[in-house]
Amino acid sequence: MRIMITGGGTAGHTSPAVAIIEELQRRDPRLMVQWIGRKGGREEKLCTRLSIPFRSVPVAPWPRSKGLRMGWAAFRVALGFARSMLYIQRFRPQAVIGVGSYVSIPLLLAAQRRGAPTFLHEQNKRLGMANQLAAKRATALFLSYPETLGDYPEERAIVSGNPVRAAFLKPPSQADARRRFGLQHDIPVLLVTGGSQGAQKINEAVHGLLPELGRNECQILWTTGTAFAAKARTLAAECPVQVQVFPYIEDMVHAMAAADLIVSRAGASSTAEIAAIGKPSILVPYPHATENHQEINARAFESAEAGEVILDADLSSERLLDSLRRLLPDPQVRERMSRAALTLARPEAAEIIADKVLEIIFDETGTAGNEAEDQ
Repeated sequence: MRIMITGGGTAGHTSPAVAIIEELQRRDPRLMVQWIGRKGGREEKLCTRLSIPFRSVPVAPWPRSKGLRMGWAAFRVALGFARSMLYIQRFRPQAVIGVGSYVSIPLLLAAQRRGAPTFLHEQNKRLGMANQLAAKRATALFLSYPETLGDYPEERAIVSGNPVRAAFLKPPSQADARRRFGLQHDIPVLLVTGGSQGAQKINEAVHGLLPELGRNECQILWTTGTAFAAKARTLAAECPVQVQVFPYIEDMVHAMAAADLIVSRAGASSTAEIAAIGKPSILVPYPHATENHQEINARAFESAEAGEVILDADLSSERLLDSLRRLLPDPQVRERMSRAALTLARPEAAEIIADKVLEIIFDETGTAGNEAEDQ
C-alpha cells in the first residue's frame, strides 16, 4: 500500500499524522509512505528522526488580506502544485492524507486533480483554511468535534476524534519514565510545556516562581522553546529544586508519564495526548487561536474536572504557584483528575481513520484500487 501524508508546521499537525501512519503500518507492515511538507520545517526534522521519506514543496503562508503577499503566496502554491503532480506521478499513491497547514494545499489540490482519494483530518473545532479549500472534493473528512464549524460536505464527514500515537495509549510506568530523566521517585514531578515552539507567557510565569519554591517541593521538566532556553537554564542552575530545561522534548510520552501534573497550552494535539495518558493538568489556552479553540478545549477539561484553566491574561507567577501548591501535595485530587481526563480520550481515533482509508482503497475482493495510477 502506498500513502502520501501532507501537512506540518507544528506538533498539532504532525502528531496526528504520525498516529495515522503508525496505525496503517500496524495493518500493513509493508506500507510505503511519503511525507510532503516544507523544507526545513518541523515535519522534515520529524521525518528524518522517524526514517520517513520526505519531499518538499515551495510554499508561503497565505495572507489574510489582499496585496503583493497574496500574489507571491499564489505563485508559490502554483509551483508546489506542479511539483506535487510530479511526486504523484512517480509515487502513484493509493491515498493522500492531509492533516492541515498551508503546506498541504499543493499536494491535496494535485491529488484531487489526478483523481486520487484524498482524506482530511481537522484537529480543531473550525476547519482550517487548507481543509476548507480541499473539503468539497475530499473522499472523507475526519473531525475531532461533532460540531465542527465550516463549509464541508456533511455526508462525507466522520467524527473520529484526534488520533494520538500508540505510545500514549500504552505509556511506560511512572517509575521507568522518571528513570529515563534521572528524576527522584519520591518528589512530585511537574511538566511544563508550551507546545513545539514554547509559550512566552508560561515561561515568564515559571521563571518568576522558581525562586519561591522550597527544596524538594517538586521536580520540573520545562520545555521552553529555543528562544527562552538559555535564560531558563541560567535560573535553573540557581534554583532550589531540580529543573531540567529543554527547547523541546521529542519523547513527550516519557515526559508525560513521569509527571504528576502538567502545565500546558490547550492545543488540540496536546489536550488529546493529556487525555489519552490520563494526567491532571493546568491549561493556559493561547488567546489568539482561531475561533478561540484552545479555550474551548481547556473548558472541556474544566467541565469534566480533569483540569484547571488559567486564562493567558490572568496568568502570573503568583497565580500559577498557588495552583501548584494546591494540586501537587494532594494525590487524591490528582487521581480524580486523572480518571476524569481518561473519559475525554478518543483512543480509537486512529483506528477509525485507518478503517475508512482501507475501505476506500480496497474493494470487496481485497484488490487494491489506484485511481491516480489509472489517470
